[in-house]
Amino acid sequence: KQWYQRRVRAPVKDEVKKEPPKAVKIKKKKVTDLEKDEPYSPPMKDKPKAPLLDKPVQKLALLETPKLALLDTPTPDTEEADQPNTPPSEEDRTRFGLDVPKSVIVQEYVTLTDGSKHVLTREIWRKIFKYLPPGNLVQCMKCCKVWLDWISDPIFWPSINLSRYGPIFPDTLKSVVMRQPVEVDLSYCTITRKQCDWLLPRLPNLKTIRLSGLPMNIIGSLNGPLVSNLRLIDLRWVDDLNDWGLRDLLSVSSGRDQKPRFRDLQGLQLSGCPLTDDVINNIIRYCPNLKHLDLSYNNNMNDRVVEAICASDLIYSLTKIDFSGCPHITDKSLLMMKKCYDLNWLDFRSCREITRGACVRFAHSFKKELVITEDKLIHPPAVDVYN
Repeated sequence: KQWYQRRVRAPVKDEVKKEPPKAVKIKKKKVTDLEKDEPYSPPMKDKPKAPLLDKPVQKLALLETPKLALLDTPTPDTEEADQPNTPPSEEDRTRFGLDVPKSVIVQEYVTLTDGSKHVLTREIWRKIFKYLPPGNLVQCMKCCKVWLDWISDPIFWPSINLSRYGPIFPDTLKSVVMRQPVEVDLSYCTITRKQCDWLLPRLPNLKTIRLSGLPMNIIGSLNGPLVSNLRLIDLRWVDDLNDWGLRDLLSVSSGRDQKPRFRDLQGLQLSGCPLTDDVINNIIRYCPNLKHLDLSYNNNMNDRVVEAICASDLIYSLTKIDFSGCPHITDKSLLMMKKCYDLNWLDFRSCREITRGACVRFAHSFKKELVITEDKLIHPPAVDVYN
């Protein structure tokens, strides 16, 4: 027993208990503002490595240009705008996956299959592209990366039409921001409020926005501080737009100047909206420089609206008024319309209380030369009505 205790049990008494391993603190990676807007992508360990190719694969996507590196900036108004053909940095190239060779970015000629240069230069191709409609330009962008870079210039995209477009994906919004259009048509399209809040502040050159048929929740995106440079707002056939909603939309901005948000607005189209005759007071107050006013197809419009317009400063700026389809506008409104100085377009079609004789007398007695077409449409003689 003594021998057993010395040989076997003694080493057990001399054992030193092992301490548990200390917990290792893992430092969390700081998420920058640029990465917050990026959609989730799985880690690179889970993705199989693509085989190496001698030449880069030519993708037909519309967003492979160097300008993609400038799209997700959270505050584009505070940063300096890069030149259209400025190549991206190596960091941006790695982050956005832009594997376009630098020779393609700054290339002034199209390289043929035999390695020679095409006889037409970049400037000549740009003049040719100006005559093509947007649909043909999209097909040309799929030809090669050189044309893709050339045609992505905002000069070819003054307006973008997404009306009645299906579900709008983030790539579509990025392509719109990349082209920096002056006019965007989003009428009756499937777009969310979050997408509108992301898109509109990133279009500083936007002058015309068309939001016909969209719900009031999406139209509320116009309340942002960076959307005050608009010149024309199209809100036709917005079923849930009432007087209070329009007042909140046009009211004083949240900045320090405390001035109307759209004080430089020149066109407002409210056709088919369920507004009352009291809405004209908000329009007169918050849109003093209005030139084009569309209140057509509204059963609540009457002579009170015309009287309020003629008693305000809008008589010095208004040039086009549309009251077509308003059944309560009478010949009395035509007599008051003579106070407007620069008026050259009046639309009273489908107004039962307006007679053609009153329109003829107004056109002959007005200070400008006007003609009458299509029953009760008053306009200058050399104007294409259908354009």
